[in-house]
Amino acid sequence: MPLFIRLRFLNCWRIIFAGLVLALLGACSTTKFAYTNGHELAWWWLSDYIDVQGEDRATLRRAVHQAHDWHRREQLAGTIELLQRWQPQFAGDLPPESTCRLVDEVMGRAVELPGLVQALDVPALQLLARLSPRQLAEMERQFAKSNRKFRSKYIEVSAQDLLDVRVDAGLSRAQWIYGSLGRQQEQALRAALVAAPWDARESYGWRLRRQQDVLQTLRELGQSQANPEATRSALRALLSRLIDPQEPVERARVLAMRQQSCQLMAQLHASTTAAQRAKAQDNLRNSALDLKALMPPR
Repeated sequence: MPLFIRLRFLNCWRIIFAGLVLALLGACSTTKFAYTNGHELAWWWLSDYIDVQGEDRATLRRAVHQAHDWHRREQLAGTIELLQRWQPQFAGDLPPESTCRLVDEVMGRAVELPGLVQALDVPALQLLARLSPRQLAEMERQFAKSNRKFRSKYIEVSAQDLLDVRVDAGLSRAQWIYGSLGRQQEQALRAALVAAPWDARESYGWRLRRQQDVLQTLRELGQSQANPEATRSALRALLSRLIDPQEPVERARVLAMRQQSCQLMAQLHASTTAAQRAKAQDNLRNSALDLKALMPPR
C-alpha cells in the first residue's frame, strides 16, 4: 500500500502532524485549517480511546494542546523549509531515487515526533500512568471497533473490491497534488497498484501487535506505579516503536513498502503534464505560505 495511505496510522499524534501530511498532499485549501485545529481533531480521536472525566478530562485535553504547541515550536519551520525546497523539484522529472528522498524526508520528520512527550506536564504523565483496568478495557474495545472497520474495508472483500478501494484512495491523494487526472493516468495508476499487491491480512496482523504494544505499555506503567520520568521514557520509547519499528521483519516490510511507494510516485509524476506539475508547485507554495502564517512569534 502506498505510503500516503499508510500515513493514516497513529491517528492521534499524526493528526497533530497533519499540517505536514496535508501539505505534502497538496491540499492547500485545507492545510491552514487542519493544522490550526489539529489539537482539536486529536482530542476528538483520543477521547474515544481514553475514557476520562472531570479534572482528568481537562488534563488530557491540556496534554493534547501541549503536544500541538511542541510541534509548532519544534517542527513547523522545518516543514515549511521542506515544502519550499520541493517546489522546483516538481517542475521536472522525479525518478524513483528522487521520490525516495522525498519520502525519507517526510519520515525523517515523523521519527522526531516522540520528542513531543517532553512537552507533557507531570499531571498528564501521572494520568497516563494510572489508567484503570476499566479504562484499558474501553481502549481495547475501541481498538476492536476500528479493527472491524479495517476488516470490512480491506479483508472481507473480493480482490477486485480491494483494488478499487486502493485506486480510489490513490486517485484522491494524487488529485490533491496535481489536480484532475486524465483517463490514461487513472488506468496507469490502477495498473501500477495491480503490479504492487498489498497483503491486507499481513498489515492487519501488524496492526494488532501495535495495539497490544500500546495496551501492554500502559498496563505495565500502572502496575509499576511509575514516576513521571519513567512514564515519559516509556511513552517516548513506545512512540518510537510505533513510528519507526526496528524489529527486523517489520523493518523489512516497511522498507519494501517505501520502495513500492517511491516507484508508484515516480510513475505517476512521469505521466503528469506541465499544467499538472505547475498545479503541484502552486499547492506546495500555498501550503508553505499557510503554515508560515502559523509560525509562533519569536
